[in-house]
Amino acid sequence: TMPARPFASIARSPSCSAPEAAAAVNTARRGTEPGHAAPSPASDAWLALRLFALAPATLGGVCLRAGAGPVRDRWIADLKASLPPHTPWRPCPVHIDTDRLLGGLDLAATLRIGRSVAQRGLLAEADGGVVVLAMAERASESTVAHLAAALESGELIVARNGIDERHAARFGVLALDEGAKESLLDRAAFHVELDGLSLRELDAVPDATPMTASSTGDALRHAELADDILEALCAAALALGVSSTRRRSR
Repeated sequence: TMPARPFASIARSPSCSAPEAAAAVNTARRGTEPGHAAPSPASDAWLALRLFALAPATLGGVCLRAGAGPVRDRWIADLKASLPPHTPWRPCPVHIDTDRLLGGLDLAATLRIGRSVAQRGLLAEADGGVVVLAMAERASESTVAHLAAALESGELIVARNGIDERHAARFGVLALDEGAKESLLDRAAFHVELDGLSLRELDAVPDATPMTASSTGDALRHAELADDILEALCAAALALGVSSTRRRSR
């Protein structure tokens, strides 16, 4: 398991230092490596889980490649349990229509009241949380484009059917199954593969505990990294075959 672009999106603001960002990472690592055990594929996969739970919108997403089964079920359950209480968790059907995804006219309410009434879409409902995209490789180009746009801007503009509204839409994406379109992969901090892991290898993984909305998440959101650290990360990305040079600016 390898975090594909783990810190490309955290060089943001001078309000937080690189050591504070490292402290956030160490907080997550302590939850996955009891007794400072040597890293393993399982511990790496659960480290990515806990980092993502700290700041889903900042880290963009996780591409989780794993066949259906108890290992994947455990990872997903632990992610849900690691998120702060009341964090939105919105499954996104692969064939979702545009009105449900973005929001639009609430026809029943409009006919009842006699004026245009808007309904919120799934992306607005997911603000501050996680959108779960099952069968990500089968998602339509339209759905992927809307997800990517919201990941990029952190907001949703609905201007259709007589409705002109703007909603916050800061979320992370959990893309499941065989993979996802490149535009989503490019925005996901972590690419995690669980195939080959057995339940026995998860014995050392501690039970999930909810992360709190605290300074650790803020550190990831607002950290500024020194040029030498950024250069080292870029060199590592090149050495590991991570071709994207994308840096999100939100």
